[in-house]
Amino acid sequence: MAADAAARAAGRGFTGAAGVESAAGAAGAAALAGRRRRVPRPVAWLLTLPLLLAVLVVGGAGPAAAHASLDSSDPAAGSTVPAAPAAVTLRFSEGVETGLGGVKVLDPDGKRVDSGNPEHGIGGASTVRVKLLAGLAPGTYTVAWRVVSDDSHPIGGAFTFNIVRASAGSAKLGSQSGDQAVKVTDGIARGVAFGSFALLAGSVLFLVALRPAAVARLRVWLLLFASWAGLLVSTVAALMLYGPKASALGFSSAFDLDVLRATLETKLGRWLSVRVLVLGAAGALLGYLVAALPTATRRARIVMGASWAVLCTALATTWSASDHASVGIQAPLAMGMDVVHLLAMGAWLGGLAVLLILLTGPEKDEDGEELPGAPDVHTVAWFSKAAMVCVCLLVVTGVYAGWRQIGSFDALFGTTFGLLLILKANFVVLMVAAAWVARRWLQARLRASAGARAVQPMARKRTLQKAVGAEALLAVAVLAVTSVLVSTEPGRTSWEREQASKPATVRVSTPFDAGGQSGKGIVDVVLDPARTGTNTLDVFVVDAQRNPFDPPEVTATAALPDKQIDGIAVTLQRVAPGQWRAEGLSLPMAGTWQVSVAVRTSDIDRATVTIPMKVR
Repeated sequence: MAADAAARAAGRGFTGAAGVESAAGAAGAAALAGRRRRVPRPVAWLLTLPLLLAVLVVGGAGPAAAHASLDSSDPAAGSTVPAAPAAVTLRFSEGVETGLGGVKVLDPDGKRVDSGNPEHGIGGASTVRVKLLAGLAPGTYTVAWRVVSDDSHPIGGAFTFNIVRASAGSAKLGSQSGDQAVKVTDGIARGVAFGSFALLAGSVLFLVALRPAAVARLRVWLLLFASWAGLLVSTVAALMLYGPKASALGFSSAFDLDVLRATLETKLGRWLSVRVLVLGAAGALLGYLVAALPTATRRARIVMGASWAVLCTALATTWSASDHASVGIQAPLAMGMDVVHLLAMGAWLGGLAVLLILLTGPEKDEDGEELPGAPDVHTVAWFSKAAMVCVCLLVVTGVYAGWRQIGSFDALFGTTFGLLLILKANFVVLMVAAAWVARRWLQARLRASAGARAVQPMARKRTLQKAVGAEALLAVAVLAVTSVLVSTEPGRTSWEREQASKPATVRVSTPFDAGGQSGKGIVDVVLDPARTGTNTLDVFVVDAQRNPFDPPEVTATAALPDKQIDGIAVTLQRVAPGQWRAEGLSLPMAGTWQVSVAVRTSDIDRATVTIPMKVR
């Protein structure tokens, strides 16, 4: 009977990090065959260590999407305009906010020549426009910009353009990276907030569902209120530091009321304010739970758990609605998946924290009385099942987030982020394999030694040490890769940036037929580098036999219908037989430009061909 009980319990036990279940269930069943028994403390530590590491691995890297980037500008970067423009317009890949940033335009001597009040242009939130002073002299002007993208990350940059002609020098810009200490402190505050949320959310759910009496223990009480206070303090700190970080200012500006007011008007500032309000309600409910939970009925506990779950969902939404998940492709779905990811991680990590306290803390008080809420085999078994559900949710939402971060096989295999992600996935697979081997090994040992009660505990401990040691080493490797991964630019962003930086010469050939004798041929158009700003356009004309052909006249225009830019005259100069060139062609915006080439082969014969050419 004991052997059968051990075998059955081993099949549904609770061990490794990847959902391998615990041998604690088997141990209890083998020793007492149906009687409840506490899980041995050393075994509990060994069982839960891989689970804790796995939580850190899965929850360590939040979902990411591409930050906003400057798509184009008017005047274009590096371009030369014939007259002073009335304004500078910046067009971004997604919506941006300017309250904590701005746009500065400096003349060759470093003096500001803009109005100082950037505003959104015709393109909406993705367009920023700043007016310029009248009567600007010829020379090289510098545009320095800093904005906050829709995913709440500050970005900045600078470029130059020329009015009439380039000057001997341009304005010198100082560092726009901001105070490094502010960035580090802000990162710490965000990390504390994230961890405090996980502990707070999951610990209460564990107590309500499995061990309500344990809330009376001092260590559990301290965990609950330390988590709540940690989340509140770190949220306030993040709110105060966001303005200095986004504006590239120092620590002292965290107490500047104007900076704080501007922060509250941003997307992240509003959601952080919501989080503080929700935490107020959560604190009130937490105080009630601590007082009422030990004697609450089953129905009351269901109401308490549902109320807590609603508040935790609201807290998780304050992250998802203000960060990477809220922008980019499939934003509504991504936000929902991110909320589920955060809740699953919180339920797992917070529950694990309470379980560790109960398993490793004292079993009796100073008077020898048994402390309330001591866990038994059934508690561990139920938490094992809940952890398995959390693992499944984390895997599904994590895979989806990874897809958003990468976006293509090219980015997966062609970027540092993608290669690190592959390495991490391989380590995780090895962790699962090690946990599976450990489970099979433990089942065999428990079946073989079910009657040897005197030697079983130490034998099981040595076996678990070997199995869990292998999982722990792999988990450390995964953590090492993850620590590098979270500080690496997402694959989708880095791949697109890398491709955009490569030379992108566009070459298109098309036949023409002007009619008459010798009216047929081929026009070959080359645009280099096919980017916004200054380009070189070469037009090659060959006859039907593909020999260089010099018609009496070759003209060209360039238009961008999508942006209501009509045909811009292109000045072509003949540079060789059958070849015409236009240097310094300014294409101010990205898009598919329509280059029209007219070839006149006689006084009355003429043909015009239109060629689409993509400009990035």
